[in-house]
Amino acid sequence: MKKYISKAKNTIKEKMNRVPLWAEFTLFLAIIMILLTVVLSWSIYSREQKRTIDSQMTASRRLLNLKMTILGEYMELLSSYAILPVYDSSLYSTLLSTGELSDETIENIRSTVRTYYYSRSDLLSYHIYLLNHDLAVGRNYGQDGIRVYGIENMEDSELYKACASSRKNYAIFPSDNPNALFHFVHSIIRVQNRQIVALTDFEVDRSDIEYLSSQSISPGEVMNLYSMEGDLLYTDAKNELKESLTAYTSDENINSFFISTSDNKPLYCKIGGITYLLTMAKDSDGTLVMTSLIPLSDILSQIKQTRLYAVMIGLIFLILAVAAAYILIRYLSAPLSALVKIQESFGEGMVSTASLGRSRESAELSRSFNNMTQRIDTLIKENYAAELNEKNARLATLEAQLNPHFLYNTLQAIGSEALLNDQTEIYNMLISLASNLRYSIKAPNVVSLKDELTYVDNYIKLQKIRMENRLTVEKDVDNATLSFMVPKICIQTLIENSIIHGIGGDRTSIHIKLTAFMRDNKTIIRVQDNGIGISPDELEKIRHSFHSQTLSDSNQSIGLANLYNRILLLYGDTADMQITSESGKESYTVVTLTLPELLTKDTIPEEEKNDI
Repeated sequence: MKKYISKAKNTIKEKMNRVPLWAEFTLFLAIIMILLTVVLSWSIYSREQKRTIDSQMTASRRLLNLKMTILGEYMELLSSYAILPVYDSSLYSTLLSTGELSDETIENIRSTVRTYYYSRSDLLSYHIYLLNHDLAVGRNYGQDGIRVYGIENMEDSELYKACASSRKNYAIFPSDNPNALFHFVHSIIRVQNRQIVALTDFEVDRSDIEYLSSQSISPGEVMNLYSMEGDLLYTDAKNELKESLTAYTSDENINSFFISTSDNKPLYCKIGGITYLLTMAKDSDGTLVMTSLIPLSDILSQIKQTRLYAVMIGLIFLILAVAAAYILIRYLSAPLSALVKIQESFGEGMVSTASLGRSRESAELSRSFNNMTQRIDTLIKENYAAELNEKNARLATLEAQLNPHFLYNTLQAIGSEALLNDQTEIYNMLISLASNLRYSIKAPNVVSLKDELTYVDNYIKLQKIRMENRLTVEKDVDNATLSFMVPKICIQTLIENSIIHGIGGDRTSIHIKLTAFMRDNKTIIRVQDNGIGISPDELEKIRHSFHSQTLSDSNQSIGLANLYNRILLLYGDTADMQITSESGKESYTVVTLTLPELLTKDTIPEEEKNDI
């Protein structure tokens, strides 16, 4: 046996002696470069896979936040609609009263409820519970006409307790009706003691949430809507997945759905044997949670082309590397060790230049190798940049699809319905509201004072419908200031602050004066009211909040602090906002904005023009 082994060794050694040195080194380097190419290709693929998942997660989270913002605005509209009985003086007086109701009064309530129900196209049922009279008036889904029936112990019901404990005075419950999105219950209170005197309860259909659900970034994406108690209000999952999802969001798994992470690490969950990428968004009130489930297989299918690209790059790199090694070893064996080190460092991602001497051929080979590494590095960077631009373009397209036009169309439809029912006051309210909504969404961050005053006029018109003669506004605006550029919704913030904080105690009405004029090449905007004023301690806290930007007290004027910091960002230290106030018998509050001249489109830096 030893004889045969020795003979085999001699045969191999003899054949190796016939092979040129450059061929041996070429073969050796080829094996090493193959391994490096495989590692590099796998590294590129793994990195691209991670980047694709992160990009998908970011896009899904941004899209989900936009959907939740739109849904939050819809919830605000529902809340405003639910308290319409407060603005009907006759109905509100009936809700506050405790005496026995006549048949005529009950019929008037029935007629009013009928009008409320048919004023919206998204309602499936509507009820008003008169707690002082133990009566309910409304219409259930599928019923004909408005019914009046008795109720008992409403204060012990879950609806009453949920509204009483809610900061927003409303609560959301799942509905047994498969066509309904949820139950929306809102309390109506007596202003003097905040006693709940009535509840409005209605079901809304799924049309709006189904529209939001249709706007997705992946064909297999599943959108779900939960209450913070864990009730599944809506899902666009199919029946089999819906059953698995309901089982998954049981008590032992609900925390994983509502978890809030401070980093951007992807969250995964396995439902029905399928792994999903989970993203979520909560509304500002903390009443709703929207989640998105994207199958991980759908995300990975998007990078199959990238995997092929990585293999091709690896093959090209391998061919070039082996060819370079062949040339160097064949003709320049002397600097072989130096070149191997350079190649190995380049394979590890460290781009460096080769400087090989001894001959003109070595110098030329050095330049050729350096050009090759630079081209590869440039190609990799260019491809990364191109892929990033493509991702950004897709994100911009998806964002453009989320358009608030359906809100305008809804307001227009409600306005048309109001005109058909001779409700001109409601129609005027909707026109003003739609105008302000369009302004707040579409207007740039910096607008002319003339446009801002139009927005303020619409806001005052809406407030006067609510407050009637208790609100008077006087304006003294110099025409020379109308073209001056101001931050959007700055004056409305001051007017709203006067209305909210100026009325209290025995002060039931307020007079506001708005003044705008030029002084020393600066525009002065002043809002003065005769409200209850601000105590010296509270005034000092407000002034401190302008600079601290940390508001721990919910009663502080957050709007004023935000406005102060906005004008500093736009105008610099030359802008200022001063607030003076006195409380007592001769109380007043004055807020003065001093803005330098003159922010226009011609003077704004080029990078900020996109906001105007």
